[in-house]
Amino acid sequence: MTSASTGRSDDDSFGLDDAYAVVTPDDNRRLYAKWARTYDTSFVEATGYEYHERVADIFVAGPRPVGPTLDVGCGTGVVGEALRFRGVAQIDGVDISAEMLSRAGTKGVYTNLIEADLTVGLAVADNTYAGVTSAGTFTHGHLPPEPLDELVRVAMAGARCAVGVNTAHWTEHGFEAYLDRAVADRRISPYEITVVKVYAGSDPDNPNDMSNVVSFTVR
Repeated sequence: MTSASTGRSDDDSFGLDDAYAVVTPDDNRRLYAKWARTYDTSFVEATGYEYHERVADIFVAGPRPVGPTLDVGCGTGVVGEALRFRGVAQIDGVDISAEMLSRAGTKGVYTNLIEADLTVGLAVADNTYAGVTSAGTFTHGHLPPEPLDELVRVAMAGARCAVGVNTAHWTEHGFEAYLDRAVADRRISPYEITVVKVYAGSDPDNPNDMSNVVSFTVR
């Protein structure tokens, strides 16, 4: 039996409770080093996870310049697979976990895979990417809003971004105020929010089962 709110089945070793409990980047590395091998089966398949599909749908719904797309917090590559299925041809992935990146490399959808802690920075030149996507990274125990500045930095003018933020995390960490400042500073366009289910069986009244997918254009 699996709970959508915890992401844990009876025979899982890891689930969302473990992910939400991490505090430091090293905590993240340790958890995902252990979870990488079974993540697709013990979490994505077992919970009816569909978040990556919805983020990909929103990303491809708007125009973007010619150029590569960056999949932020790419994990084992489920977002990359969803993007490739929708016709996105050139995709790079970035993640803090070397083990998750190793699994992503088996999917055949990424041009480059980058190991990085986005709270420290990304060794990528300004204006590199025509698009940026992220699902499951801006959530409890993971990234606050500040790394969005780094994603905007590596995106070219006109780049389309579709970034999912857990709804409880959105409120707790002030994402709306942060994005409003970015709009006021003319770093990004006015943004749209699409509320999506994280799982096929998500409870709309449970903020951890829902996500705000923020879409905007880099200026």
